[in-house]
Amino acid sequence: MELNLKLLFPEFFVLVSAIVGILIDLFLPKRVKNGFFATFSVFVLFVSVFLVIFSSPFVPETAFNSFVKKDLLTGLSQVLILFSSLIAVFVSYGFLKKFDTDYIGEFYYTFLFAVFGAMLMVSANELATLFVSLEVMSISVYVLSALFKKDYRGKEAALKYFIMGSVGAAVIVYGFALLYGISGSTNYGDLASSISTLSFPVLLALALVVSGFLFKLGAVPFHGWTPDVYHGAPTPVTLFMGAVVKIAAFVALLKLFYPVFLPLTQNWGEVFAVIGVVSAFVGVLMALRQENVKRMLAYSAISHTGVVLTALVSVPAVAVFSVLFYLFAYAFMTVAAFGFISLLTEKGFKGENLSDWRNLYGSSPFLALSLVVIFMSLAGIPPLFGFWAKFYVLVALVKAGKVGIAVAILVASAISLYFYLRPVVYAFMKEGEAVLPPIEPFEFGAVAVTVFFLILFGIFPELISQASLFALSSFLRGII
Repeated sequence: MELNLKLLFPEFFVLVSAIVGILIDLFLPKRVKNGFFATFSVFVLFVSVFLVIFSSPFVPETAFNSFVKKDLLTGLSQVLILFSSLIAVFVSYGFLKKFDTDYIGEFYYTFLFAVFGAMLMVSANELATLFVSLEVMSISVYVLSALFKKDYRGKEAALKYFIMGSVGAAVIVYGFALLYGISGSTNYGDLASSISTLSFPVLLALALVVSGFLFKLGAVPFHGWTPDVYHGAPTPVTLFMGAVVKIAAFVALLKLFYPVFLPLTQNWGEVFAVIGVVSAFVGVLMALRQENVKRMLAYSAISHTGVVLTALVSVPAVAVFSVLFYLFAYAFMTVAAFGFISLLTEKGFKGENLSDWRNLYGSSPFLALSLVVIFMSLAGIPPLFGFWAKFYVLVALVKAGKVGIAVAILVASAISLYFYLRPVVYAFMKEGEAVLPPIEPFEFGAVAVTVFFLILFGIFPELISQASLFALSSFLRGII
């Protein structure tokens, strides 16, 4: 049996660290837990980044009898997961100072379990491994959403996410069971050799798996949970859901669908394109009248998910590149946006509504300018990072001959300008006084760093596009 344990060392390190965190939590007094566990988590995530960088092979390698497969696509997505998680830890440190909970240690080590699940999910090369890692990540997020005392919104969000997530998981596992029945194996390679035509069992399995992934991604018509969960969950948890969960789900989808369903690309690519266009319009239209910024960003996430899904209708190589580049931009924009909201939030959930941001420029010019960068990047305004993300998706669609879909995405993006400009209008043009809570330096620094990267990668997009091309080349070596 092929083990190749060194390939999974980053995942093992995060898992063991989470278990060590459980033991340490038994002995620490509450007053020092936030500082200690935040420092501990930052250390674990930083070390994990270097472990991923040094263990990611260019030529794809497998471990545990091909249950896990790693290449540069896996490595790059894991670095992105770990970076987003690092920002989430900095934001959590400030958030936990403002909002009381008896479960500080539990918050941080459950967070590490969620990171472990996400990292393993993008490494999976077998259906059972994919499902177990998906559930490790999902269950951890359910728990994280409900850990704060007197937070009825978080408990409601956790329950809704648990119920809808369970439905999505059940649908996915039914699809996996059918795939196992068709091929007699759960390994991606064996599945690929058994699926060449669109028979009824294959069609049913494909429909179930697609539906399950759409649940996890929050795409139409399985998007109903997204606004309530994003709004109700603690802001650092929403940040994690919006960035890390999306990255893991999209990369897992790429690594499953292109090797296994490659002969049927034309069929499922068109389905994703239609769902993507509908999601893009539903997201922007529902966001237009939102007053709560977290709900607005939830509908924005539905729209961005739709844009990414439309890219899958293009040539596989171009699709993987454009999706990966978009995930980079979307992750940076999401952690910046929710980090910004957390920075301005205080007890009583003040700071989450647009009305709380009146004349923010008068109170803090730097924060107001940061707001402009974040929301204009989400809107896709040049020369910010978000512009290039949409640009590469549109180029992919035009090269695939899907001009109508590209025009639809452009129209949806134009509509989105209205609600992305609203925070800017409130910050610069509305009379009033934005009352800022005490600014936590680490939280402020996390937001400042992500804003800097939105500008840097907007001016020098080749830094990410070159990395994405290397990841694409490595990924294609494993399926051709």
